[in-house]
Amino acid sequence: MTFKMVPQTSKSPRRIMIITGDESIMEQFQNNSNVAFIKSVIFEPKDNEDALSDLPPDANQLSSHRRVKNCFLTCVVCGSSALGYNFDAITCESCKAFFRRNALKDPASLHCRRNSDCEVTSETRRRCSACRLKKCLNGGMKRERLQRTEEKAAKRRLMEANVISTHKTEQHTNDQKHQSPISKTTKHTYPIGLASIQSHSHRKLLTKEDVDRVESIQNLYEQRIELAARDGLPWDPSAKSTTFLQVVNSRSVPAIRLVAFFRRIPEFNQLNVDDKVTLIKYNLLPLSLLNGTLSYKKETDQIVESDFDVPWDSGILKKAYGDEIFASIKRIFNSFLRIAQYDRRIIQMALIILILNKDFSADSESNEPNLNDDMAVYSAQRFYTELLWKHMETSHGFEKSTHIFMELVVKFMSWQTIEKQTRIKIRKALSPTDTNQLLPIMKSLLNMS
Repeated sequence: MTFKMVPQTSKSPRRIMIITGDESIMEQFQNNSNVAFIKSVIFEPKDNEDALSDLPPDANQLSSHRRVKNCFLTCVVCGSSALGYNFDAITCESCKAFFRRNALKDPASLHCRRNSDCEVTSETRRRCSACRLKKCLNGGMKRERLQRTEEKAAKRRLMEANVISTHKTEQHTNDQKHQSPISKTTKHTYPIGLASIQSHSHRKLLTKEDVDRVESIQNLYEQRIELAARDGLPWDPSAKSTTFLQVVNSRSVPAIRLVAFFRRIPEFNQLNVDDKVTLIKYNLLPLSLLNGTLSYKKETDQIVESDFDVPWDSGILKKAYGDEIFASIKRIFNSFLRIAQYDRRIIQMALIILILNKDFSADSESNEPNLNDDMAVYSAQRFYTELLWKHMETSHGFEKSTHIFMELVVKFMSWQTIEKQTRIKIRKALSPTDTNQLLPIMKSLLNMS
């Protein structure tokens, strides 16, 4: 980035010429109330990093790539006035916002009613989203830049959620023991990162299509037991487990049922085959605790997915993990359980969002491979994240939804660490003979094959 100071020779304001390709810097000036005094001149660099040093000194001899008109730039998409680079192309604020909303969507969701050659101008840009997005991409706007921006924002929200949880007061901790944080209206002030979810979703309420999708997810989840039974289960869910090996093998049943659920989700089913295998292998096991809350029976204090299943015997696991780890697991489970009892659909959509995470496992020995089409995975995850947020805000309001979201994120971050410990303890508890008798799917999920 180069700054050129123009000497002040009169009472006129001092002018600064900024040559930059950094979108964040340009946005700071665009948001300044004195933009009339800012003269932005943008050069598109050559292939090498030293291109700026070769710029001619005479402003009348600037490259034809320079887009300046009366001290303003022209949007490469619709032709209206622009003030800088957005996602690697010169665009107006309207086209910037449009690209942010639509660039990561499934291309098949946008259709042109004509011949895919609609004219895109400042007057017509809202008529055809498909052609407008096509022109954005042809004009040089990059999905990769948007993806990196969204990923940084997501990481910042997670970090801030963790910080705010760490600094909770003792009084708030005592209050939680007597009253569920979800059953009351919280009085906390949330960090900017979490509050930005409000602007990220543009506070859009659920459409009819969104409502249908949420109901479809709920129905598909309920059908997972029947769907898995059709394909065959590696373990008899009605058989009682008496050894630790049998308990571990019996966990293949809810795992297979959960896979059957994910396979019916269109965005997941359309992913690259190898990517689906990677996501299931490295993400499925940590979801077992979250999934268990949807099958918890309060009357018997047991987890039972089907009337024909033998209840999950937590006593054997308590003996294998130890009292301390088991107590931590129970606390986190109860936090998830409060959310599930408040609104089951939140947990169902959270399962979809979390299965679509890259590098989700906390196991340092996992050697998780790279995805073949990480953009498709991210796009699918973003779709369901927005759907979850719109559902929560529509049903429960912004403030309560923010609290639920923070609770879900913070507790799952804690669970990742504990889940890694349980995975290690399972490996150590299994003898070589047990390992040979371990079902293939459990070997894969435990990263033992």
